[in-house]
Amino acid sequence: MRIPPLYKQAGWQRFLVGFFLGGIISYFVYLFMHGTLYEEWVKEKAEMEGTIHDLERDIEVLKNNNEEINELKQEGMVIDEITVQLEAVESLELDKLIEHELKEAIKEEARHMIGRSVNGAVQSTPLLLGAIENKEYELEGFRYKVAVKQLIISEILYLTVTVETAN
Repeated sequence: MRIPPLYKQAGWQRFLVGFFLGGIISYFVYLFMHGTLYEEWVKEKAEMEGTIHDLERDIEVLKNNNEEINELKQEGMVIDEITVQLEAVESLELDKLIEHELKEAIKEEARHMIGRSVNGAVQSTPLLLGAIENKEYELEGFRYKVAVKQLIISEILYLTVTVETAN
């Protein structure tokens, strides 16, 4: 038995080379698509873990201060949630994951405000600002400093901060 000498024909050689190059190109397209989807999945997972962590911490704080909070709610408003918005992110070209971690770190600094009355939070605003602004946040090998640009205290504590590198 003998193999037919098709490999000597130019048409078959072009077909095999095209088949081989097509396989390589499709493999790189597959790697790109997989990497993109994996990055989105990691970002979504980090956001969901952050949300779960926030909710667990909120539940813990609310359980600890349940009676006190009920009394405060009858009297007036209580801070239930913290929202952080970053500015100057585009100039630093921060990755979405680092941006999310930075927001979570800032929320962690302000976590003690949950469950407090609005009047009590207003009185401790200088301490909150000092705690947030005097800390350097180290993420992925870079250090960041933040400055609180806007602070709104209501049932939701809104923090708008500007970000700059500390190096």
